Amino acid sequence: MASTEATMESYNDINVLGQVLQVGAGRRTPFFATAGGLGGVLRVPAQQFAMSANYSLDAGSQNAIDETASLSAATAKFYAKAQEYNAVQIAKYGFASSHLNEANRTQLSNTNAVFSSDAPQTSEFDRAAANAMAQMVVDWEFTMLQGTRVARSANDTDVAAGGLLDATMGAISKVNANSAKLSKALIDQLVETIAGYDAPMQEPVIVIPPAYVNDLNDIYGFAEQSRSVGGVNLSQIFLPIIGQASVIWTNQMKANNLLIADLAYIKPAVLPHANGEDVLMAEYSDGGSARKGYIEGYIGVDFGSRYYHGFIYGLA
Repeated sequence: MASTEATMESYNDINVLGQVLQVGAGRRTPFFATAGGLGGVLRVPAQQFAMSANYSLDAGSQNAIDETASLSAATAKFYAKAQEYNAVQIAKYGFASSHLNEANRTQLSNTNAVFSSDAPQTSEFDRAAANAMAQMVVDWEFTMLQGTRVARSANDTDVAAGGLLDATMGAISKVNANSAKLSKALIDQLVETIAGYDAPMQEPVIVIPPAYVNDLNDIYGFAEQSRSVGGVNLSQIFLPIIGQASVIWTNQMKANNLLIADLAYIKPAVLPHANGEDVLMAEYSDGGSARKGYIEGYIGVDFGSRYYHGFIYGLA
């Protein structure tokens, strides 16, 4: 079931028996875990922060002059720098559990006198806090990939972080598939586009939604002959120019898109709270008969430079 906007009460938050298991599209956050595990979480000093400053050299040419010209001073030139910014957004998740709900841990039915000593004796408030934290991570990964940047302008503006697929400040290398099926030719075209910017690709990764897992296996997979084992499940692919790239599929990846990113330059970003907490958890009382709390984080992503990543969009 999805979330419900309400205080947990003994009638709407019914107790259960057996192991409580998470299901649904938010159970895995492999892109967040991989990026954070490789480079750690970056603590930034302000809501709007600099990811990098980029410059580019001129295209190669044969810069030859004659002896007479060499007697004169060379024409001065410089290479201008361009700042690349991003922002962290306020992510806040509230939760509340009535005092009766906290006390009534063995009740199993709303209408009948059914209870069990085998019911979990955990606090629903603590469970809600853990669920809220897990939801923040899911939303954080979504933002890292699909976030649309909204810059600071006023206190009533929903400032938002831009992700790698942001149309205006995300990855600059783009290939329009024009509703074509994912193919090696499209991936090769993206690789060539990325290579045109000389992206370093130190830790390349291919990020896809689940719909393209089988397509990648069909394009690059080779099943060894065996009488007992069959099928292909690729975790790494060798791409031209780029070399070995890991494969990550996640439900937070945008449909009809394939991303090639360099994890060496991607970090989850957080602006610490005034007292130093990366993510603040607070419990408060307003006089009502419930335990109430929230978690709050100022979260975003630093992906170095938009010139270091690329994606295919408009896939069938």
